[in-house]
Amino acid sequence: MYHAVGVRTAAHDPHNLFVPPDTLRRQLGSLLERGWRPLTLTEYLRGDGPRRSVLVTFDDGYQPFLEEGLPVLRELGVPATVFVLSGLLGGRSRWMPEMPDEPLVDADGVRELAAAGLDVECHGWDHPRLPGVDARTLALNVTEAARVLAGLTGRRPLAYAYPYGDHDAAARRAVAEAGFRVAFAVHEGAGRFAVPRVDITSIDTDVTFRLKTWRVYPAMRRLSGRVPAVRSGLHSLIGRAPRP
Repeated sequence: MYHAVGVRTAAHDPHNLFVPPDTLRRQLGSLLERGWRPLTLTEYLRGDGPRRSVLVTFDDGYQPFLEEGLPVLRELGVPATVFVLSGLLGGRSRWMPEMPDEPLVDADGVRELAAAGLDVECHGWDHPRLPGVDARTLALNVTEAARVLAGLTGRRPLAYAYPYGDHDAAARRAVAEAGFRVAFAVHEGAGRFAVPRVDITSIDTDVTFRLKTWRVYPAMRRLSGRVPAVRSGLHSLIGRAPRP
């Protein structure tokens, strides 16, 4: 799970969302060199990929992805799934007060991503935390968001990514009833409609990136997540990529 591609200072990107293009190229290239096969969403849903297969995803739909990320994917021949916010197309990352002004793809950007062969899927309407929301907010972020996105891509979206990775039983039920075939969380999984993912950030080094491809990493992450200071300390001990 990536978010954005580009170079930002730590002050402008306190959440470490922007991975430099050269880093993305090196990370994906290392997967290919080690025999990993990147999957399209359709291949992932079929479930018949090889043991070393990977679904590469990008959340939020940042505008710089078109100039900074898409060329890397084309160069390496790597398919990817991009989750966009139907209610914020052409808008800004206003859900993050620390960095509210990052531009998001507009309707033409969505069409460009789809025309490039990427799977453009649903990330909700305007990035709220879905657990505990009222029925109207849930419908806006699931059913209406899917309808608007389908109008742009010409097909019904198949996958949903929960904003912040947060979900509860009501959110999972709404996504399933809306006709999605799969939904993605981050670290906390709950079956087909909350599949966990491994987050890649701008502070990942080549070593930490490789560690995150280990089969045991998700279990290690869940255990260390119960004591955040331990996880942060381990990351610092192993190393952090420098930030401008």
